[in-house]
Amino acid sequence: MDAKNSLVKILIVAPSRKMGGIERALSVLANEWAQQNFEVVYLSCLKSKPFYDLNSNIKIIEPNFSRSGGILNKIFFYPKLVIYLHQQIKKQNPDKILSFGDFFNPLVLLAAHKFKIPIYISDRTSSDYKFAFYIRFLKKWMYPKATGFIAQTQRAYDAKFNQFGAGFRQVIISNAIRSVEKMDLEREKIIFYAGRFAWEKNPAALITAFAKIENKDNWKLIMAGSGPQLIEMQKKTKILAIEDDVVFLGALTEIDEWLNKASIFVLPSVVEGFPNALGEAMSAGLPVICFDCIAYESIITPTVDGEVIPFENIDMMSKKIEQLMQDDQLRIQLGQQAESKAKNWTVEKIVKQYNSFLELTNDL
Repeated sequence: MDAKNSLVKILIVAPSRKMGGIERALSVLANEWAQQNFEVVYLSCLKSKPFYDLNSNIKIIEPNFSRSGGILNKIFFYPKLVIYLHQQIKKQNPDKILSFGDFFNPLVLLAAHKFKIPIYISDRTSSDYKFAFYIRFLKKWMYPKATGFIAQTQRAYDAKFNQFGAGFRQVIISNAIRSVEKMDLEREKIIFYAGRFAWEKNPAALITAFAKIENKDNWKLIMAGSGPQLIEMQKKTKILAIEDDVVFLGALTEIDEWLNKASIFVLPSVVEGFPNALGEAMSAGLPVICFDCIAYESIITPTVDGEVIPFENIDMMSKKIEQLMQDDQLRIQLGQQAESKAKNWTVEKIVKQYNSFLELTNDL
């Protein structure tokens, strides 16, 4: 380390700066570390329009090349990315590297393999998701070279233990869930969804479940987010004749007002690591519903602080939503317990766990 700079330097490697669960989680960590007077560099693998604010003391680096859908671009992009990562890691010469993302992690490990820099990685999707063969191969080859692995849930921890054995150094650390601003607003007849409109978030299941409720009693389904399925979902509400009962807000940078006004939150995702949106809804004191295909065991205790539905059982999801619509006391009870559970995931508590695992101190 440069004798003129006594601060510990953390290099965060992120897929991009756009809206997304990985970007949100890394932005929270980056901002907290900057507040703790670490030197933080945010290295993006993709150039994109920024969605999350970063502390002004954080150095941001983005590539001057892009990735497109063309086959030739894909062939040449990833070798170019590895070279770019190698050059930036060498130039920045950090004390620690943190990388999130099932695909980008092995590329970071490959790019940094000649440097004696501790590298910590974390997958951010469901542990049983089947990636393409080459991604599975790269992970199997490169992951043992990591200094440490951060599993978001017990399911993720067990999966890596079964794959790499007891010698694979890992720890379970949940996502840091930001504090939702408390507002003096009355709860309204709103079922709230926040997330991308994409297959993995499965918004069609929620729309279908809501449509099955015959007596909606002026309840509205409010959906925040954008993505490739947005137009399709808008059309779906018309086909199901519920377009007047569903409101699409588009992408929002702030959702706290809706979390304060809503009365129920539903996450119908198929694939998740540790969903930020679910944690934020619980932090806001909302009763939450999700499918059991995600690692709910590390987030929700069924019937205590949330409701868990067997995957793809749309009828049961519909009935559970309707039950919550009709039972004020149950909503309050689940919401209070959810808010209490979410206190385990405050930024301060989670970053403290990261600092311990990454052995971060400011006295190097």
